[in-house]
Amino acid sequence: MANFSTTAQLFQLVSDMARDQQLLLLKQLIGDDVGKHIYKLILDMTEEQQIALSEQLEQMPKTDLPENMVNLEGTESSMREDLRKPCLIGTNFRIQDRRFKSYILDVSVGGVFIEAKEQFPKGTDILLKFSIPNRSQPFTFGGKIARSGPRGFGVKFDPITAQKGEILRSFIEQND
Repeated sequence: MANFSTTAQLFQLVSDMARDQQLLLLKQLIGDDVGKHIYKLILDMTEEQQIALSEQLEQMPKTDLPENMVNLEGTESSMREDLRKPCLIGTNFRIQDRRFKSYILDVSVGGVFIEAKEQFPKGTDILLKFSIPNRSQPFTFGGKIARSGPRGFGVKFDPITAQKGEILRSFIEQND
């Protein structure tokens, strides 16, 4: 029974992830040859399952792929607009007139992901303040909530100055 509970929790965690995180997890689990694994899965299906999959795929609307398509065969950096750096940086932030403290779990020049139990609507304005290692002065950034889930939320920064961008870029590109 314990295995079922663990499996159910894993399925829920994966279901709650953003689509790009799910694709990144898939790539991390099966490596670079995603196509090979998909073909193997199809070959391992029963004929009835293959027919059902074929019918479902035929019913999907034929649309052009978006220009900013996720490339499963690419590197992690090709899966996002900006290179992200995992981190654990304390932050103070304000949403509406409420103040919070938490941790930034990853940072890019375009935004951050903040650990939080509370979920906020997409598009909500946020003002956050944090310091990056080896910099004495904290930064203040404005932005909007881009996505929110059970483990936290992503923030897309409002346009930032070139100086802030360079400082963040330098921090992100550092090898720890």
